[in-house]
Amino acid sequence: MGAVPTAAGGPGGWRRQTGAMKTFAEFLPRFEQGIERFLNGDATLWKSNASHEADGTIMGAWGDYEKSWGEVALRYDWAASRFEESGATVQFQYLSCGVSGDLAYTVAIERSSVRIVGQKQPAAMSLRVTHLFRKEQGEWKLLHRHADPLMSKTTPAAVLRAHAV
Repeated sequence: MGAVPTAAGGPGGWRRQTGAMKTFAEFLPRFEQGIERFLNGDATLWKSNASHEADGTIMGAWGDYEKSWGEVALRYDWAASRFEESGATVQFQYLSCGVSGDLAYTVAIERSSVRIVGQKQPAAMSLRVTHLFRKEQGEWKLLHRHADPLMSKTTPAAVLRAHAV
């Protein structure tokens, strides 16, 4: 992880560190490790870091969305199975983060080089990611992930489709 993000984002320590901020900062390295394992085809730690409650959601980089642990757990397995073990690591660039009581969030860019199943060469992957976390039974858990490819600013025509999804 490098440096712990501040309450206002960026590297450094937490400003006016509270107990919740401290426990969240302690949780982040484990969460980041789960992301790296995920990008090597293993969703086990990721799923252990995730909420198993009915209000968990994912809007992942592979499109679509799922809600509730039953759907979300299957999505995590499906998405992780697209990656092969490659020693992939992630560079986390935290743009913003915060903690309020039992809720926390991070907004980040995740940069990695991954190997997709069936491909011989690794490919660069950069994602814009928003995570929402909740403290459940004394432990921080991922409640929501929204990720999509990082791209340059573009025209509306490049984003809009003729038919609604």
